[in-house]
Amino acid sequence: MNTAVNYLCLMVGNFTTTINGAEFQFHTMNVQRLQLFQVYVLHDGKKARFHVQRKGEGDFYITDIDHCPEPYRALEQTLSAAVLDYGHSLGAE
Repeated sequence: MNTAVNYLCLMVGNFTTTINGAEFQFHTMNVQRLQLFQVYVLHDGKKARFHVQRKGEGDFYITDIDHCPEPYRALEQTLSAAVLDYGHSLGAE
């Protein structure tokens, strides 16, 4: 197994980004590749949690739309871009 690739895969972890003034915390569910994240965001004074998952090798989508606060549902593509940008910064795909 390629050690350099293995090392990069182990670097996939948690990250935080701000979108439209809201802070989103992404917690990875797979340290080996970009696949599934729990996403936390503060909404109406409470921490909401929902999941984003990758469609094959493509974009991420919100898997449990009912758990995502209404104002953030339209950000699905922006959330996907945030995960993919994070992955690219690590050299992960």
